[in-house]
Amino acid sequence: MSKAITKPAIKAGNRLLLVFAVLSVLNLIAGALHLDWLGYATKPLLVSILAVWYYQHSSNVRKNNFFQAFLMGLCFSVLGDTLLMFVKTKGELFFMLGLGSFLIAHVWYILAFTAYPSFKSGPIARNPLLIMPFLVVFVLATMYLWPDLGTLRIPVIAYSFVIIAMLAFCYNMRNRVPRHVAQTLFIGAVLFVLSDFTIAFTKFKDSGLTPSIGGLIIMSTYLVGQYLLASGMKKAGERFV
Repeated sequence: MSKAITKPAIKAGNRLLLVFAVLSVLNLIAGALHLDWLGYATKPLLVSILAVWYYQHSSNVRKNNFFQAFLMGLCFSVLGDTLLMFVKTKGELFFMLGLGSFLIAHVWYILAFTAYPSFKSGPIARNPLLIMPFLVVFVLATMYLWPDLGTLRIPVIAYSFVIIAMLAFCYNMRNRVPRHVAQTLFIGAVLFVLSDFTIAFTKFKDSGLTPSIGGLIIMSTYLVGQYLLASGMKKAGERFV
């Protein structure tokens, strides 16, 4: 009976991921060719589909705090994606609103990694000095961006601190989940952080990247990062079956 239920669910999940992949490619094409209408049509759907996929494939842990927190992170990511679409036409207010939405998304991810069982078994919880490389990245990024941030210094630096904290808390998932799951999560978190820093470098510094190349890097690392995070958290929940 369980197999009869599982196979349709797997097929439905594969279809969702196929739709996610197709829409992701279309969104990247939209950015490269400056097809704004296609970008507007696809961007809000991307992480929305991942959220539905994650929800459908995590029925056994829906009452767990880590599941609920991670799902909230995906939902705020969708909100951030939607708000940032209007920066070109509506101005900096929507950049700040989008930044705030993603900051909240990262906080929810931190709460998910914290709420997952055996927090004290993670490497950073056992040896707090392992937080130092993450702090070094934060300090170096702050020093590099600081002269060009202007009135956005406080919100951008606060956001940078939160995303680096998310990366550190994700690293603390090691020893608490199978190695391949921890690696999937951490690579996903690294790509998400890379996407965010690329946004900052292209917005506030002369990165040398054209808008098309910069946008391609930002969206490709973001989409793969979000997928790996969702996939990793789904696998992390499978131990409770």
